[in-house]
Amino acid sequence: MPGKATVKERGAPVGLDIVGVSASYGRLRALNPIDVTVKPGGLALIVGPNGAGKSTLLRTLAGLTQKSQGDVILGQRNLSRMSAPRRAQQGLVLIPEGRGTLPGLTVEENLLLGARLGGAPLDWDTISRYLPRLRERSWQNCASLSGGEMQMLAIARAIAARARILLLDEPSRGLAPLVVGEVYRALKSLNEDGLGMILVEQKSVPLWRAPDETIVLAAGRVIHRAAAARVDEAMLAELYLAGARSS
Repeated sequence: MPGKATVKERGAPVGLDIVGVSASYGRLRALNPIDVTVKPGGLALIVGPNGAGKSTLLRTLAGLTQKSQGDVILGQRNLSRMSAPRRAQQGLVLIPEGRGTLPGLTVEENLLLGARLGGAPLDWDTISRYLPRLRERSWQNCASLSGGEMQMLAIARAIAARARILLLDEPSRGLAPLVVGEVYRALKSLNEDGLGMILVEQKSVPLWRAPDETIVLAAGRVIHRAAAARVDEAMLAELYLAGARSS
């Protein structure tokens, strides 16, 4: 779409270095120390069964867990001592499981909240480049959207917030395969335009390319990692079974 802005044009891509990050709930260690690197414009995939620590990892990176250790470095800036809002303002934006949209507000009002966090006016041109369906629904209460449209709105709100790295918690959950494909096409375009991502899923999903790194978690620890490799359902089933046996 010529004439419309892209995320690349709004700032140079940055990388994310996760060094020895761990998290606990009380005395329970929910996530053992983990290292992950997302290069500028890169893609890391984290997969695992329920209770593996995937959401805990993303919440810890976003600053939402109270008891955590390790370093979270965005570009050249260490965010580890920053609050969750400050991390989001720096560009590390979480799209939580369940989308995180705010019912009672319209689509545009949700996006304006994101734009306020990003400290810039709402840029409909950029959002429409990746998620054109939302503009015609700008006046609708977001509670009236379909599940797929709510997921698109959550992604759009991160764009409005000027995200530099997206933390995506199971964006395919609860969506029909055709809708998953539509959501993943938008993520593909964003990633190809330089927006780095950590993508968390429980199952194999229609990725547009092999991730730079794939990490499989079980019971809060890494049980498998591979560079530039895809994982299919059969491989995941085998890894999940092995993780369950050793936990």
